[in-house]
Amino acid sequence: MPAARKLDPNASRTAAFGAELRRMREEARLTQAELGRRAGYSSSQIGAVEVGKRSPTEQFLSECEKALGSGLREVWASLSHHRDTAPTWFAPWLQEEEQAQSLRTWEPLVVPGLLQTADYARALLESESGYDSERIDALVATRLARQKILTRTHPPRYLVVLDEGVLSRPIGGPGVMREQLERLLEAARVPHITVQICPLGANPGLSGGIVIAQAPNGVRHTVYLETAAEPVVTSYAEVVELVTMKLDAIRADALPQRASVEFIRKMVEKWT
Repeated sequence: MPAARKLDPNASRTAAFGAELRRMREEARLTQAELGRRAGYSSSQIGAVEVGKRSPTEQFLSECEKALGSGLREVWASLSHHRDTAPTWFAPWLQEEEQAQSLRTWEPLVVPGLLQTADYARALLESESGYDSERIDALVATRLARQKILTRTHPPRYLVVLDEGVLSRPIGGPGVMREQLERLLEAARVPHITVQICPLGANPGLSGGIVIAQAPNGVRHTVYLETAAEPVVTSYAEVVELVTMKLDAIRADALPQRASVEFIRKMVEKWT
């Protein structure tokens, strides 16, 4: 029998669940085939979930709990809590973001959610109408949970291009801004993260934020476009091509990373 494939629970949400499923299966002294027969699945389906290639469905959780005992639902719910808290329209993007091999983003107004501090995120959400303090707490927690993709074992390459105005827009006050800009400097030191600043002036991206997610196979690209209402998430080829050209044009005007980092340092002093 070949050795079991080594699992890395820190690789992704599905990998963390798969590691727990394998632990419970082995504790019950069952092979993948035996668990599959009891739960109504093939051994390859069980294996795909264990190595994080497939997410468990509600039926899968139910049948595996019958065979292994309770606990799997709680594990999956805990790992997926930030998805349940996020707005419904955001769900399609969360999946693309979580699975992405690379993420490229342009933000003309605010620091992107994957790099926001808790206080910065809170200040932004408090400016929105219709959120009570409990809902804001939940949304802040959701935003911070999303950031775990940047510290997992195989994180996506992350390119961030910010308009210069983002650094001077007072969100939450001087203390909040100083901490947020220090967070950008910290992120810029990470090998797989690039932060660039686009100087003030006209550019093709002033109409709204852009994110382009590239899937692991390198074939599919999905874009996220901010609007005044609900954002647009699409993999339509013509839209992806247009948005990619726009982001490339914006980046061509941006400062190199080293100059961008120095610019952010100077802005930290402004908020001190």
